[in-house]
Amino acid sequence: MPPGILSFVSLGPGDPALRAGRAAARIAAADVVAHDADGVPVAELIEQARGGKRVVRAVTGDTLESVSALEEVLAAARAGVPFEVVPGVGARAAAAAFAGVVGRAAVARADGVVAVVAREPPEAVVTLVAGAGTASQRLLVTTAGEAAARAPELGDEPMIVALGAPDDALRWFERQPLFGKRVLVTRARDQAEGTASLLREHGAEPLVVPTIELRAPADGAPLARAVASLRTGGYAWIAFTSANGVERTWDAVAAAGGDARAFAATRLAAIGPATARALEAHGLRADVVASEFVGEALAGALLAAMKDGPSAPRVLLPRAARARDAVPDALRAAGCTVDVVSAYETHPPPAATVEALVRDLQARRVDAVTFTSSSTVDNLCDLLGSRAVELLSAPRVASIGPITTAAALARGLRVDVTAAQYTVPGLVRALADSYG
Repeated sequence: MPPGILSFVSLGPGDPALRAGRAAARIAAADVVAHDADGVPVAELIEQARGGKRVVRAVTGDTLESVSALEEVLAAARAGVPFEVVPGVGARAAAAAFAGVVGRAAVARADGVVAVVAREPPEAVVTLVAGAGTASQRLLVTTAGEAAARAPELGDEPMIVALGAPDDALRWFERQPLFGKRVLVTRARDQAEGTASLLREHGAEPLVVPTIELRAPADGAPLARAVASLRTGGYAWIAFTSANGVERTWDAVAAAGGDARAFAATRLAAIGPATARALEAHGLRADVVASEFVGEALAGALLAAMKDGPSAPRVLLPRAARARDAVPDALRAAGCTVDVVSAYETHPPPAATVEALVRDLQARRVDAVTFTSSSTVDNLCDLLGSRAVELLSAPRVASIGPITTAAALARGLRVDVTAAQYTVPGLVRALADSYG
């Protein structure tokens, strides 16, 4: 995005995921972003662009479908400043795709509905769509004569005003298994987006409240020493029990001036496909991936792979400061030398985050809770304190596997869903199936 330009960026009619890649890039690179509802005159934006700034006029829906936005584009052209139009999903396409209404449509707020339906007979059917393409999508079927009076029922957010009635055969979006469900994601923030994305694909609204925050270990010396030994071939194996362990170990290798060659003399083991993919992202391939994604299975797979190797191999296990000892105990019992080092620490989230979650649970604004590890169970229960069982009694509780389920049961929780495949995609599928 060059300096001194006014970009008219189409935001789409609802779900932010519908925005074009270029729209997201323009917003990220902008010096000034003014939404079309902010009331900032286009003349002011033109002067800022003329002064060398990257200016974005964010337009709800598609710029080319908005009369007011087109007038602003023409004003920029007359002023002689560089400008561009970044197209997006228009109201007509969104109304057809998500509400099943095929026909003319426009985006408006409640106070602008009158202008959209002005030329229609009072008895003409009109469908109002708020939150198009999101889990909170709402439809209101009314008439042109009553549309303006009833529009505030959907709130003051921009909505699609579609001329015509929905075709029930086309309303696939609201038939998704998790449509309208608000699902709590308890993973650490840097891992949560993948889970949230999968939930959205099934129609859910993810509520991301990490029960832990990942930080560097208080003492980084043990990991630094382990990395130094790794680079000189000091370990026969490295066993990774999470993608976090992979990332933090890679960071330590890079901080020491190393790269993938540091792992050349070492074989790699991963607890599951997500951890294996984290290795692949750095050009590394796991020699062993556990068939079941639990510590006992990883230890068993490692010992089976070691049969043809040297006796008493030295194994590095970089992991969270607090974790189950199933892997190191099993390896040591078999004669291995195991160095367990803290690659990261987990800490509770801010108090304000917890208080907001408690309010949501008390008001029953959470339909389901997902647990991806025993630590997420324990951390959430610790955060909620003595009221944990009570607050988590209403939502559907979904667990990634039997060990996590056992941890939840031990804390007195009811578990409704246990995934058969111990992965995040498996967990989301199992939760979706439970509503089928």
